[in-house]
Amino acid sequence: MSKAGDQGGFAEPQPSSRISARHSVNRHAGGTHHGASLTASAVLFVLVLTAWRLAALSISDIDLFFDEAQYWYWAKNLDLGYFSKPPLLAWLIAGSTAILGDSEFGVRAFSAVCYAVTAIVSGKVALHLYNTRVAAWTTVMVALLPGVSVSATIASTDVPLLLCWAAALYCWVRYGRDGGAWWIGLGLALGAGMMAKYAMIYFLFGMVLTMLLVPSWRHLWRQGGLWGALVLAALVFAPNVWWNYANDFVSFGHTAENANWQGSNLKPHKLAEFAGAQFGVFGPILLLVFCWCLYRWRHLTQTERMLAAFAMPVLALMLFQSLVSRAHANWAAVAYISAAILVSGWLVRQAQERWLKLSFGLHLVVAGFVLHGAFLAPLVGVDPWHRQRGWTALAGDVRGLLDQHPGALLVTGNRKIAASMMYYVRPHPWDMVKWNPDGHIDDHYELTSSHAALKGRTSILLTRAEEPGDVAAAFAEVADLGTVSRHRLTRPPEVYHAFLLSGYRGE
Repeated sequence: MSKAGDQGGFAEPQPSSRISARHSVNRHAGGTHHGASLTASAVLFVLVLTAWRLAALSISDIDLFFDEAQYWYWAKNLDLGYFSKPPLLAWLIAGSTAILGDSEFGVRAFSAVCYAVTAIVSGKVALHLYNTRVAAWTTVMVALLPGVSVSATIASTDVPLLLCWAAALYCWVRYGRDGGAWWIGLGLALGAGMMAKYAMIYFLFGMVLTMLLVPSWRHLWRQGGLWGALVLAALVFAPNVWWNYANDFVSFGHTAENANWQGSNLKPHKLAEFAGAQFGVFGPILLLVFCWCLYRWRHLTQTERMLAAFAMPVLALMLFQSLVSRAHANWAAVAYISAAILVSGWLVRQAQERWLKLSFGLHLVVAGFVLHGAFLAPLVGVDPWHRQRGWTALAGDVRGLLDQHPGALLVTGNRKIAASMMYYVRPHPWDMVKWNPDGHIDDHYELTSSHAALKGRTSILLTRAEEPGDVAAAFAEVADLGTVSRHRLTRPPEVYHAFLLSGYRGE
């Protein structure tokens, strides 16, 4: 290890010094009993936080976001892949709703549980790299990251992705330090992560950068287990590759289109927006400390450099992505697992835990607002949840139109409407058709529905447009059924127009 890498850090355990390294862990933790108490306290906090999140979700009146409604629909049609995502999220929702029912709580409940496991696994990584004190702080901080507090209340692909990322990082650390069969866990976690979200591929960048920048990890290039892990990951991921092959690689193509690197116009304002949003995802104090650690690279231990290597490529890529196209705030979320461990470890060894305590208090307030702020929206006149308001009532009005025209087929050209009505119109309109005049597949509903279902059927078109547009030319008769509205607390109603269609002229 270089001299600079040793300054102020913990000794890197070598194969011949594992026993002494374990003794060092206990010494730095203040004794075995004290260390066990710290770990138990951190886990207890996470369990209480998770119970709080589940309780808040169970009484929440917030409707599903249309993406969540789409994921629920996927869960009712289990497959090896879907238009925009691999299948693991749908499988989790299928399991959750099988136990808890198809309510919003049933769709979302697994998220809080998964993040509890993610936090505990992240703490286990810190335990093997540092000591029980750092492990305790890491467990608590990962569970309370502002981005996690938001994500724990919704169903999204980030939930299983971050769990798989933390599991892969744990197996990577164990394999790199102890060898043995940990490569199997690494391969399984990598493959499962790819089945959750394709962003898991960034983990490979961290592996490569670690072996380039950190001498004590370079021996893994020559280890058969590393290559075995990659082969195992490919085997786990193979079913989704096969599904993509059978469906003209629509999911891979959609992911590439999302990147949208075409064109030469740089967007510095988008870069600034994305960079600023990261203070909200990771927390302002933690992000500033992480940036300071990178600035002080020469003074980081090799362990800390390894952790940084799993965050830097993701952040760099997403900053570039935001500059040339766009990047949502959560696209860099995986970077903050290793970053949280690094920041917790660095602050503990610098005797600067007061910043962790301050972050803890700040993030706890954020968690409380996320869980209960929706109830305050009518009082303050600002509602961050406005996109999730009013779908239940709107669907009730749409069901009334369908009841007035028995056997009518619901038609829409909007994915948001399709997803939300598929979930909230009861009984569910399983045979709904997504209007797709150009035949290009742009979403899952266009992939799975066909205009052929319109033949011989009366249909009801639901659209934001005041006129049926190109839909009218495809039908012999079009009648205006009036409007229905989606009401929101602090914003004007969204008006939807309904048209009765009959005599489909298409093939």
